[in-house]
Amino acid sequence: MNYKWEDSQKSCQIELLTPEEFQRLYAEKFPRSFKGNELEQIRFCKADRFYQRVSGTFAIPRKKDPSAEKIRFGYYLLEDTLIFIENNGEVRRILDEMQGYQMTDITSASLLLFDFMEYLIKDDMLYLQQYEEKLTQMEEMLLDGELKDFNRSLLEVRKDLSALSAYYEQLSDVGETLQQNAAELGDEQDKFLFGLYYERAERLYAMVQNLKEYSMQLREMHQTQIDIRQNEIMKILTVVTTIFMPLTLIAGWYGMNFKNMPELDAKYGYIVVSAICLAIVAVEVWIFRKKKWFE
Repeated sequence: MNYKWEDSQKSCQIELLTPEEFQRLYAEKFPRSFKGNELEQIRFCKADRFYQRVSGTFAIPRKKDPSAEKIRFGYYLLEDTLIFIENNGEVRRILDEMQGYQMTDITSASLLLFDFMEYLIKDDMLYLQQYEEKLTQMEEMLLDGELKDFNRSLLEVRKDLSALSAYYEQLSDVGETLQQNAAELGDEQDKFLFGLYYERAERLYAMVQNLKEYSMQLREMHQTQIDIRQNEIMKILTVVTTIFMPLTLIAGWYGMNFKNMPELDAKYGYIVVSAICLAIVAVEVWIFRKKKWFE
């Protein structure tokens, strides 16, 4: 099915086909075709060159949940035709949204593909800034000790960033391949535009890498706080153990109940031993305070 642009004088056409339609129309012309459920098996974005044609796939993470679901479709770039192979109408939806966002004078199928790819990432810098703001909020809550389920929240962010990192790296490879294809064909305009696209995808990839590093720093900060709390608990246990160790020794000593222990029959033996225990505790507390163990 041909797709028609509004308010466009383009000299190329777009075809939106299902795998079955593509098989029927182009099976003999193209050695590689999308059969059966191959679209569902698409895992990444790529561009392959052969002769003067380019074919490839797109696996676009959905903004709401990048790590969970992707928009998958294939494409063929011919001299005057851009063919999309899809099952669910997502490409048509994207093309409809693009009607008011035309970057170039669409005079070739390659420029149409450039506009399409540019539209896919037009707001992604702002989108990634939302992840940066989310990580900043997590850091503030972490410092305030208010964040619950920190590890799970951070894991979800890292999963999204990993999916986006792979996506932008693949897009930069696609841009580089299309730039090389334009250079071989001697098309300076396409070479320049796809070079710009490659650089933009690289910047997005670099930003995601920075966000992943930021998330790693937050995880290390969280682990440091856990270690500090554990050290405080161990310090308390050490102080308590140290205080009661001599008292345990005294209690064990007099708990032997030998007949010839004069303190057992002394009139003030209990009071004296109790006073000694209190004195020992007082001296230990004084020493601990002096060494600032209670701070």
